[in-house]
Amino acid sequence: MNGRFRLKAREWLDVPGRKRVYNERHFAEAASRYDVATRMMSLGRDAAWKRALVGALPSLPHPVCVDLACGTGDVAFLLAGRFPGGVVTGVDLSAPMLAIARERNRFANVRFGRGDLCDLPFPDGSADVVTGSYALRNAPDLRKALAEVHRVLSPGGVAAFLDFSNPERSPLRHLQYLLLRSWCGLWGLLLHGTPEIHGYVAESLRAFPDRGQLLEIFLEQGFWVSAGRRFFLGITEVTILRKGSPPASGGG
Repeated sequence: MNGRFRLKAREWLDVPGRKRVYNERHFAEAASRYDVATRMMSLGRDAAWKRALVGALPSLPHPVCVDLACGTGDVAFLLAGRFPGGVVTGVDLSAPMLAIARERNRFANVRFGRGDLCDLPFPDGSADVVTGSYALRNAPDLRKALAEVHRVLSPGGVAAFLDFSNPERSPLRHLQYLLLRSWCGLWGLLLHGTPEIHGYVAESLRAFPDRGQLLEIFLEQGFWVSAGRRFFLGITEVTILRKGSPPASGGG
């Protein structure tokens, strides 16, 4: 172990305030090799999943886009390419992540700022598109984060999320936990000297809703699911949400 990170994820994720502190410290440590880690842990598929996330968004001429938990900027840059007439703001809790994103930025319509998923620094109804890759699972309080997304989105606005997905059946959920704990923890050990880095992925899923429960929470928070796509045998998933009620189905 390198001596810089000794927090045990399981001891820090049960209380929102503690989870926020853990996330800030965890991702500060992970930042320098985060891009390598995501490629390795996903067997090279992470970039394709993010392209699928942005590709599933509707065509808009001049959207205001917010990318949550933006990390080193991958999705923010894809949004800038997809919507050259729009503006994109990437938000993250981790200053080291933001430093890397700003260094990588070559787009005039992209900026980055520090912010909390549960207290976003944007006015009500100011965004047309909100995205997040591995964002919701990392929120200190999932319902508060979704309430903030709902608040900042304009009426009919779109939210799109890529994240790990929890099976509804307990045996599959336990098997997925063991797989992710060992595989992601291995890359934490190789890249940072401790499996607590990236082994966090599995621990964060322990308290994260399964697919059915998550759908109920989306509806409860004022969204409807317009599209979804699973990857990696269902381990990861892209979900497209709309603010408001679903359109009424036609009838004779």
